[in-house]
Amino acid sequence: MDASYRSADDVAVLPSHLDVPGLGTLIVNSFVLLAKEPVLIDSGLAVDGPEFVDALRAVIDPDELKWIWLTHDDADHSGNLQSVMDLAPNARLATHGVGALRQSTLWPLPLERVHALAPGDSLDLGDRVIRAVVPPTYDNPTSTGAFDESTKSFFCVDSFGAILPNAVQDVNDLTEGELTGGMVAWTSLDSPWTRLTDRSLFGRVLDDVRRLDPDRLFSAHLPASSGQVEQFLKVVASAPDADPFVPPDATAFGAIVADILARGV
Repeated sequence: MDASYRSADDVAVLPSHLDVPGLGTLIVNSFVLLAKEPVLIDSGLAVDGPEFVDALRAVIDPDELKWIWLTHDDADHSGNLQSVMDLAPNARLATHGVGALRQSTLWPLPLERVHALAPGDSLDLGDRVIRAVVPPTYDNPTSTGAFDESTKSFFCVDSFGAILPNAVQDVNDLTEGELTGGMVAWTSLDSPWTRLTDRSLFGRVLDDVRRLDPDRLFSAHLPASSGQVEQFLKVVASAPDADPFVPPDATAFGAIVADILARGV
């Protein structure tokens, strides 16, 4: 785990990161939305286990959580879900119904605590409403973002993520080349289907984000940002024309593993 930080009065970021030799650094964020009915958005990496729980406790007593919003059931988003649900008995799990059923094949998820989400559904948190939104890019069909209508904040799942040279907490610490190149690289890796789409249809998907008119973006794989939505949309729009991501073969993967072991990661 990395040091937690407040990106706004009502949002705490619980960050971690993965270093992949030869590729770069992938930030992995979870969030606490400090609404009247507090929400944990995603649950981090399982390898962070106790550190994630400590980071969460430093922001809020898990017993005070009313909701856990699981954006999708990938391992870097659901890693500590079981632990958190045990620690937060008053919280319901808001997530895609199919994703919940898949989670239930991994551990005895209490399905009676699941509040299934479909695009357009809303949760009333007492002082605000958040709405379920399909993110513009994704690697999992159950991906469900959250849009806070009161603050124009978009928790956009994997969208607008980037492969970075190192872990940072402020996008302004990145050069334009690092941000643009990293976002295109991540989009081509995470959402390879963008290369197969009709460009005009993909443009309409990005226009859906423009119509939301978010001011704040909270990506799982980029530091929290504000006022940069149009810049990011233009970068993502270019991703279908980028070179496709080529995964490492056995020899390249062996070199990656050797590097990881040598550094004791």
